[in-house]
Amino acid sequence: MKCFGYDTRRFFLCGMRLFFGSWLLYVGLSKWIFMGPGTFVGYITAEFDKTWSPHVLNVLLGWLIIAAEPVLAVLILSGREARKVWTLTALLMFLLTIGQTILMKPDVIANWQFLALTLLCAALSDPE
Repeated sequence: MKCFGYDTRRFFLCGMRLFFGSWLLYVGLSKWIFMGPGTFVGYITAEFDKTWSPHVLNVLLGWLIIAAEPVLAVLILSGREARKVWTLTALLMFLLTIGQTILMKPDVIANWQFLALTLLCAALSDPE
């Protein structure tokens, strides 16, 4: 595997591309396959309609999440435009973190860890 010959930074980014990209692809596709887009968007809408967030924003949020996860995963795995893709992924992780905060979920700390990890990958990815 090419990664074994890389310097420390490139080795870390190669591993993150493989592991995080595969995980995000699984997460994204499982929502399409096992839940279905309508069910997932309905779940997000039902959860956030209980808060101050407007219904139309909640519907858009559901569709954004279900579309962005597999698309960003494929882009991460491709390795192209790495800084842009990791930055967009960090923005998605921030969106998920804010969502968990609005819902007052205690497991929001996991989202902060993903946010920090994806932002680190963006920072370490040199622009092309």
